[in-house]
Amino acid sequence: MDAATSDTGRPPPLREELHLFPGPHLPDGAPTWTLRDPANNQFFRIGWREFEILCRWRHGAPSRIAELVSTETTLETTTEDVTRLVRFLLEANLLRPQGERGMTRLTDQVKAARHSWSHHLLHAYLFFRIPLVNPDPFLRKTLPWMQWAFSKNFLIITAMAGLIGFYFITRQWHIAVTTFRETDFMTEVLLIFLGTFLTKTIHELGHAYTATRYGCRVPTIGVAFLMLIPVLYTDTSEVWKLASRRRRLVIAAGGILAELLLTAWASMLWGLLPLGGVKDALFFIATVSWISTLLMNASPFLRFDGYYLFSDWLGIENLHDRAGRLGRWKVRELLLGLKAPIPEPALCERQRFLIGFAWLTWIYRLVLYFGIAIAVYHMFFKLLGILLMAVEIGWFLVRPIGNEIGIWLRPETRLRWNVSAVRSVMVLVGLILLLLVPWKGSVHAPAVFQREERITLYAPVPARVERIDVTEGSRVEKGQTLLQLSAPDLINKLAVARIQAETSLWKRNLRGLHQTLSRQAPLNDRQFEIDLALYAALQRERKRLTVVAPKAGWVAFLGKEIKTGVWVNTTEPLLDLTHPDGWYGMAYLGEADLNAVMPGGSCVFLPEGMDWDAIPCSVSSMAVVAAPTLDEPLLSTQYGGPLPAHRDEHGRWIPTTAIYPIMVRPTASFSPPDHRLRGSVILERSTSQSWLSQLYRAGAQIVIRETGF
Repeated sequence: MDAATSDTGRPPPLREELHLFPGPHLPDGAPTWTLRDPANNQFFRIGWREFEILCRWRHGAPSRIAELVSTETTLETTTEDVTRLVRFLLEANLLRPQGERGMTRLTDQVKAARHSWSHHLLHAYLFFRIPLVNPDPFLRKTLPWMQWAFSKNFLIITAMAGLIGFYFITRQWHIAVTTFRETDFMTEVLLIFLGTFLTKTIHELGHAYTATRYGCRVPTIGVAFLMLIPVLYTDTSEVWKLASRRRRLVIAAGGILAELLLTAWASMLWGLLPLGGVKDALFFIATVSWISTLLMNASPFLRFDGYYLFSDWLGIENLHDRAGRLGRWKVRELLLGLKAPIPEPALCERQRFLIGFAWLTWIYRLVLYFGIAIAVYHMFFKLLGILLMAVEIGWFLVRPIGNEIGIWLRPETRLRWNVSAVRSVMVLVGLILLLLVPWKGSVHAPAVFQREERITLYAPVPARVERIDVTEGSRVEKGQTLLQLSAPDLINKLAVARIQAETSLWKRNLRGLHQTLSRQAPLNDRQFEIDLALYAALQRERKRLTVVAPKAGWVAFLGKEIKTGVWVNTTEPLLDLTHPDGWYGMAYLGEADLNAVMPGGSCVFLPEGMDWDAIPCSVSSMAVVAAPTLDEPLLSTQYGGPLPAHRDEHGRWIPTTAIYPIMVRPTASFSPPDHRLRGSVILERSTSQSWLSQLYRAGAQIVIRETGF
């Protein structure tokens, strides 16, 4: 006796609360129907054959139902077709349980659905929902007041507003670019939070009002937590009962369209309003809408709006699952040479497209999930961050690959040696050898080359530039005049000091002619020494107004503001002098490459963006501890360099990753330009290392560093 039939040989009766709605037509014109399970709020799409079988469900055994369908319609139906439908309805719990076997099956399903507390905790962390409100009464009551949002006139006006906003952005691009830079961190976080909350609320209302307009019930609006990240959601599952594909597409696109409308108006108002907090808030609202729409909601690779739009447009339900089966089938054929039948022969015409879509989805999710794992690690304290990151990688990356390999190793898969299997094994062995074989290789380190003994000259006192005798890049000799400064205040002080010194000298010379001066002689002598020393010091300061070269060298820098007639203070650099022949480079190694380089090793320096030959160098010295600051800001990402760093409150550049400075010196003469050179130093590894050992060493260093609680 088949499990798909009751003890009397008849299929179990359907549940009485099920609803049946006309569905969309297939590409070949065949009709479909949608079967709704209101208890579980699930929808199932059935075809013409299944509909005719359900219409004759009460007529007896599967053989009798198949005979009636074949006699009364043009469909050739077999008992196996009826039995297959019965099994599907049983698995979906759409049939009423009959007798002891039915109750046993339900009990087994309940037991199979039970999981350990750790399994529930894992799923709760990965995804769970919290329904907040039942918006259906509110939506139906307020829908007449929102009809203007669906009118053509409003859409035309909004399109015009968007064009005006785009024009304002192009005209005020400098303000748009500097909005993020000039906003402090806490204000930026608050604006992003408020902008995200507003745009996502409007997004969900766009779905809800559109579904209500087309007669669908919206039972829930709530918050879903995806890896503890809150995301609003709207239950619009009733769109499956709509026969019109166009209406389903409009409902699926309702959220994206609502965000685009918000972006258009926010962009226009941003351009009209004066500078201030409201203008900044509108800018963040517009940017959050665009970014979230393009990167997340519009993507067909995740189960968001873009996926349902793409699926409905293609007319393929459960697109990810069906494309995934085709993709895995093709992978098994290419890698193992398995000649299994195609999972869905009906999709043969779109086979290549769906396989490519499945592979792109895997790549997209691999990058996304790995990025989320890194983000989760940085969101929490170290121990919890490491655990959650391991969960992310294990569940989303390792588990699917392990499940697929498990299917390959099943006895029923019947692996055999063939050309594809041999080729796959050879590629795998080659990759393993590539990881295990020691390679000498090289290390690339960002570096700055500059002249040695750089001297910065400043004005001795606040002064005015009277004459400039050199230009940037010119060579000077020791004692050569570079600039002539004048300081009227210093001249006045010098005149006063001269008068004071002459007065003290007069008192000293006349002390024998007056009794008072005689009694004050020791005091006058001391005052004369002080006045004379002050006068001599001011004389030296006056001589320093003639700025001369303390040694021979090159003028490496002359401030752009240093011009004749300009006033300068004592903290403003006048110019830089460098050694005429000495050059050195300061490079920065990452933690993983620190042990691969030894002092005295050979290397070359490649200048950036210049048609130069490589400059041969050698490693002069190496640091054994990470640099707390980046002494070469030219290498930071803010100046187009490769090293991420930020400035602290003291103006120092703090690297975000561990870097180790090394000094290199050229081993051959060359004629560089008269300024600093940015580029990279290529160092030869001192020992041969395999890529696997390098990965292990880098991973071990990260674990040791990050687990140092």
